[in-house]
Amino acid sequence: MEEQLIETMSSDLPRSVAKGVTWMSSCLPFHLADRVIHGHNSTYLVQGEHSSILVDTGNPSSWPIISRTLDALLDGRQLTYVFPTHPELPHTGNLPRLVEKYPDIKVVGDIRDYHLFYPQIVPNLHAKVPGDRIELGGQEFTVVEALIRDLPNTQWGFVPEAGVLFTADGFCYMHRPELDDEDPVHLPGECGLTTSELREPVAVENAAFFTGSALYWARFANDADAVYDRVLHLIDDLGVKSVAPTHGNFISNIRDVEPIIRAGHKRAYRYETAQP
Repeated sequence: MEEQLIETMSSDLPRSVAKGVTWMSSCLPFHLADRVIHGHNSTYLVQGEHSSILVDTGNPSSWPIISRTLDALLDGRQLTYVFPTHPELPHTGNLPRLVEKYPDIKVVGDIRDYHLFYPQIVPNLHAKVPGDRIELGGQEFTVVEALIRDLPNTQWGFVPEAGVLFTADGFCYMHRPELDDEDPVHLPGECGLTTSELREPVAVENAAFFTGSALYWARFANDADAVYDRVLHLIDDLGVKSVAPTHGNFISNIRDVEPIIRAGHKRAYRYETAQP
């Protein structure tokens, strides 16, 4: 019965999750002795009347499916912008391929080091700072200061008309804490479920594991309440309805999930300080 419920609730990705926003996941399969698990490495396509923007590029190994999905969603139109949230492989690894596929695409964000990683795309780089707005046509993309970051030039994005906040590695979490792996994992059939559709809520240990691994500074920062209070103020100020992390399911019930992520941050700090 549970398997039937998951199949009924699950939606094959890509999946429309808000006005003009499509969740494109390039899940990576991991083959274990007794089962197959997946790890989210999501990208998101935001489409307006005349322009579009891709949030993060996905992992290079997933390029074939990402490319095919873009073809289907854009239906002959060009991809106008790509917004890599920060310069790590799961977030920027397909930039050269995107520029090759869409020669006029604009790579926007805090791109201060990108010319070192990808010198071939220098003409496509366009620096953006928090507060900058990109008009898509009946839809707007706003660059937002990243309040939870793992690199100095991490940025977030927000689409006011859809109420979706794109948080890169912020609000990411493990899905199966018994598996000793740094990637957030889930089982096949759960790829396209939002957090309010999962059979069980996100567990604190799931959030703690990812926070301590990807956001290494969290192990030494005991001000989690100050950090997440700022995040809640941002959510209120912007009118955020849902959160789109790169790793983990789309968060459709942010008020329920935020306290869990906050508690995970605190647990990651307590674990580190308890070590001899």
